[in-house]
Amino acid sequence: MWEKGQIFGVQFGGTSLYKMVPWAFGIYEFQLPYLDRELAEMCEEFGKVYGEQFFRNSPQLMQVIPIEREIEAQHEALPYERVSSIIGNGQSFLSNDCICKKEQGLMEKSCTRPIDVCLAIAPVPGVFENPKYGRNISKEEAFKLLNKCEENGLVHLTWNVKNGHFFICNCCGCCCGVLRSINELGVPASKVVNSYYFAEIDPEICASCGVCSDERCQVKAIEEGEDAYRVIKDRCIGCGLCVTTCPSGAMHLVRKKPEEIVAPPEDEMSWFDARAKVRGVDISAYK
Repeated sequence: MWEKGQIFGVQFGGTSLYKMVPWAFGIYEFQLPYLDRELAEMCEEFGKVYGEQFFRNSPQLMQVIPIEREIEAQHEALPYERVSSIIGNGQSFLSNDCICKKEQGLMEKSCTRPIDVCLAIAPVPGVFENPKYGRNISKEEAFKLLNKCEENGLVHLTWNVKNGHFFICNCCGCCCGVLRSINELGVPASKVVNSYYFAEIDPEICASCGVCSDERCQVKAIEEGEDAYRVIKDRCIGCGLCVTTCPSGAMHLVRKKPEEIVAPPEDEMSWFDARAKVRGVDISAYK
C-alpha cells in the first residue's frame, strides 16, 4: 500500500513507520508517479464534487504564507506565517513535481509556469536521501526554490496548522485544486484558505498598468476601476505576489483585524480532530 501511495510510509534505519492518510493532502499527491490520462480524468471529475463539499468546511486545509519581505515591520507575523520559520525548522527537503500541474498537463490544460515546485520538509536529517521520486535538496536550495516560485507568480500554501508543517505547495490559480475551488467552483476564498493579510492599492499612486491583475493575482481578486485598479478584499488571499511587481509601488499588504483572524489548529492531529467534529465523527480510537 505504501508503494502504491495508499498510505504514508517512511524508513528510519531498519524501522518502517506507516500511517493512514486522507485523499488530500495524502493519497492524491502520492499518485504522482502513477498518474496517467485516465486517472487524471477521474480525479478531475471527482474534484468537482469533492472540492465543493471539502472546501466549504473548517478548519481550512491550507493557509497562505505571504511573501515575507512584503510584510511590513510593524506587523507581528507569527512563526507559522513565515516561510523562514517553516524552512528553518526543517532538516530534510525534497522537491517534487506538482501533482495538480501534472494532472492538467495530461488533460492538455497545462500552464507555462514551472512544474518542479512542491516542497516536502522533514524535522530530522536523512529522510529524503534515496527518494523514489523527486529530488533531495539542501535548505539553501529550498529557499532558492521558493524565490523561483515567487518570481513566477506562484502562491505559497502550507497545512493550516501552527506546528509540524511538512510541505509547502506553490500554486497557480489555473492548475491548483485548492485555488481552482475559488476560481471555478465559486467557494468563498475565506473558506478555502486561511490568510492573515490582504492587499491594498493606493489609487493616488496606481499607474493602471494592470500587471497585478493580469499577471500576478491567482484568484481574480483585482479589478480595474475608473481611475485605478482596486482589490476585491473578499477574494484576496494576501499572498503578496501583486506587491512584489507593482512598478509604481502602489500596492502593500495589510494585516487583518484581530477579530478577522482565525488561529489554525495546534498540529496535524488537532486539525483532524476539528474536522471530525464538524462531520460528527469520533476519531479518538485513532489517536
